[in-house]
Amino acid sequence: MMKTKDMLAMALLPALGVLTACSSDDAQTADRVPITLTGTTLTVEETRAAAGSDLNDGYIEAGQTVKVLVRNTNGTDDDWKDYIYTSAANGVLTPPSTPPFYPLDNTNVDIVAFSPSFASSMFSVLSDQTTNDSYLASDLVYASATNKEKSVTAVPLQFEHKMAKIVVNVTAGKGVSEIRSVTLASIYPQVSFNASTGVVGSATGIKTPVTIVNNNTTATVSGTAVIPGQTVVGDLLTIVTDQGTATYSVSSKTFTAGDVYTLNIRVKLTDINAETSITEWTDNSTVYIGTGEATGSPFLTFTVGGVKFEMLFVEGTDDNISMVWGNYNYANTDSPNQRTITVQGLSDFYIGQTEVTNGLWNAVMGSKPSGQKNSNNSYPVAMVSWNDICNVSTGFLARLNAEAADQLPVGMKFQLISEAQWYYAAKGGKHSRGYTYAGSNTIGDVAWYKDNSSTTTHPVATKPANELGLYDMSGSVWEWCMDWYADVSANQVFPKDYVNTTTATYFVCHGGTWSGNATRCTFYFRGYCSPDEGRNDIGFRLVLQ
Repeated sequence: MMKTKDMLAMALLPALGVLTACSSDDAQTADRVPITLTGTTLTVEETRAAAGSDLNDGYIEAGQTVKVLVRNTNGTDDDWKDYIYTSAANGVLTPPSTPPFYPLDNTNVDIVAFSPSFASSMFSVLSDQTTNDSYLASDLVYASATNKEKSVTAVPLQFEHKMAKIVVNVTAGKGVSEIRSVTLASIYPQVSFNASTGVVGSATGIKTPVTIVNNNTTATVSGTAVIPGQTVVGDLLTIVTDQGTATYSVSSKTFTAGDVYTLNIRVKLTDINAETSITEWTDNSTVYIGTGEATGSPFLTFTVGGVKFEMLFVEGTDDNISMVWGNYNYANTDSPNQRTITVQGLSDFYIGQTEVTNGLWNAVMGSKPSGQKNSNNSYPVAMVSWNDICNVSTGFLARLNAEAADQLPVGMKFQLISEAQWYYAAKGGKHSRGYTYAGSNTIGDVAWYKDNSSTTTHPVATKPANELGLYDMSGSVWEWCMDWYADVSANQVFPKDYVNTTTATYFVCHGGTWSGNATRCTFYFRGYCSPDEGRNDIGFRLVLQ
């Protein structure tokens, strides 16, 4: 088991070496006080073999060397004398055969210490940190004590990390048997290092992958790597399994030297999906990694009446969002008049990873709607009107917010999705790849619709997700929106977080249905329905904001 250090607490025991001239007669030798180092407990311990280990204490690993520099106080950088100490059991540091001594003239001294002892003015982490030795060789720590007077009492040294730690625990989920390797995808590996001051520069060098785990054949692995402090944009982790490769990306994540970032990851087969919880990062939320190279997004999990459901984070934007909305054409309902409009941004929001199921509806409302194609718990609920959902006292949303009140983030509540939110999320938000349907250019790959549904609904999440990890945004059942329906004009501009609250006859529905053709499953197609009408091909999806 490997133990490493964060803010290492050490003690520099008596007797710094003769840094001024000193004769070797017996009288003078008797006055010489040699320096020894003793390690106390560390403030951070990390283990590579087991998840959930205590991160609050530990020791320097036995056999590790520490370089100690000593000089007279007010000396120059040229005056440093260096010594190599070796860690023994419980963090005790063994001095060299000729240790440093305090000056005989009682001049005070400065002390610095760092490990690994070979660190020089340019320090690089290793690209393969799969072994204990390679990890330790990359974990730069530093301590200093200034203006210390001669004493037989130990000089305390408080070490601190000059790198950022990333701890990854990965477990195989449904459809995956082996986690074969885990790699940081592209990292700046190098920093300048001033041994006198402990100052490190900005991360630099040629971006390189850093392997954390390799050649593994089990379903669960744990690994730790250290990297220079830096901001990562794009791919962060590559996880190779027996079923393929999952890539976890971030829009922008800053890793700060001295901080620990722990990711607990489950990889499951949809194509390849990974679900990731992050400790001391992104508000302790859980992260979903979408198919292939999709970017990870935090999600929140709720349980109501024994039914668990997940709300996936969608990062909004202050930029203008171009959308194509169709005006419903009574003469030819499958060829709506498309108009390009602009919404001036959307705030962040959470969205249901699936449509609301019969199971959740029953847990909140106490019964399931009659007249559905299939009322099994895993199927999308249908035969629910807009009023059934949104009635301020008896509707589903009012009851759900009351039932889940103790689980809701402060200031947030469940709502029906707006038309602008639906369009933005269905297309993949900031990670859209420009597909015709939600997650693919081939409708049958991602949607239950007229040609493959066998004229009935199907369980949610049985087709692959879109770029954000959302299921059934095309096909399955129409999804009620918060907006009243109104035709739009070409190049019309709407304000940020637009919702059409102007009373009309119908409310908007989006996404198409098991009974509809491919055109109705496109992003631009806008259906509508009376607020008091429930149909066996209309359901809904939640947002949280």
